[in-house]
Amino acid sequence: MIDLNGKVAVITGAADAQGMGAASARALARCGASVVLSDIRVAQTQDRAEELRADGYDAVAVECDVRDEAQVVALMCRAVDTYGRLDILHSQAADLSLLADPGDPAITEVTVEGWRTQFETIVLGAVLTCKHAIPHMLRRGGGSIICTTSVAGLVGEINLTVYGSAKAAVNQLVRSISSQFGDQGIRANAVAPGLILTAPALAMGEELIEKYARHSDTGLVGKPEDVGYVVAFLASGLARLITGEVIRADGGYAQHSPMLADQRDSGLMLGGA
Repeated sequence: MIDLNGKVAVITGAADAQGMGAASARALARCGASVVLSDIRVAQTQDRAEELRADGYDAVAVECDVRDEAQVVALMCRAVDTYGRLDILHSQAADLSLLADPGDPAITEVTVEGWRTQFETIVLGAVLTCKHAIPHMLRRGGGSIICTTSVAGLVGEINLTVYGSAKAAVNQLVRSISSQFGDQGIRANAVAPGLILTAPALAMGEELIEKYARHSDTGLVGKPEDVGYVVAFLASGLARLITGEVIRADGGYAQHSPMLADQRDSGLMLGGA
């Protein structure tokens, strides 16, 4: 059983009711952690914290723009001032505006503004939250950092140029943190989801979602809570030997031959006796 009793977690990007940040906060709270939910959208974040408190969990909401270093410093201090310690960081904040129509384009169509927006939120946001969480963790002998990335940061796509590049940068960030602070009790990992049924994914429509599922090993697409419990596991002592890793939570979407769906349709199995 995952036991996080007595632990304190900060989650960024936790405003959306159907989002992975909110699901992570709930999973961590169910496992015993006190949770500090943060987002630039303060009213929605307060709603998420109130929902957790109504269910008997210990939760507070803090407004934070992860691109603003002073706000990130204040977020971490608020967590420690409220609960006396900081053990877990889930860096989830992202700006998904570029994923809306017309979408994250090919490199020849990328704008400087779009590039900066994604990298400032996804990469700089992760850098700043990790930078200012780690000193508090070290005072308690260590901690666990989990950054949400994406399978888009692991494979080539016909779109998602900027988003995928930003997520790949965060994959490298957790490796660097693990190497730099592993001997001081800090573990750092990334969770790389595939298609998760958040609001932006649901807006794709059922037909496109089914096509995605068809190209995964399991035939499944994920729910936000699927990612939440991976985060809770990585935050716990059960994962004490796991660090510097990128854990895919994609139903097997990114690990197989791109011919998988066609092979299934034709009954053709390559290799073997």
